Amino acid sequence: CNVLVGACSVSSGINAEYGSNGEEKSVYNDGTVVTVDRTGQKLILLPNGQREVHTASFKRREYPDGTTKTVFNDGRQETVHSNGRIRKKDAKGNLVSDVVLNKAGGVVVDYLNRRAA
Repeated sequence: CNVLVGACSVSSGINAEYGSNGEEKSVYNDGTVVTVDRTGQKLILLPNGQREVHTASFKRREYPDGTTKTVFNDGRQETVHSNGRIRKKDAKGNLVSDVVLNKAGGVVVDYLNRRAA
């Protein structure tokens, strides 16, 4: 669609809306909603309750149970599980940290060094 402000529907089943603030919102037939703000940050809401955030420096998937997985532009990865477990990988995919934190932020279990605190 060639619309500066407003809405349009294309034959592929995508409904697109363009706001005067530069925001673009697309709704797909499967229920996926993609919003892109004027800075280029993208928010994807999936029908299964998952969310993805894409920025200039990272992409993050957020799961309904509270788990998040972030992939940074340099290839590093960080997964934060809802139970407090945090796994970090370097750009080559090597595991560099695998710990479980308590609510105060202290290490309860360090899986990489095979020890409990």
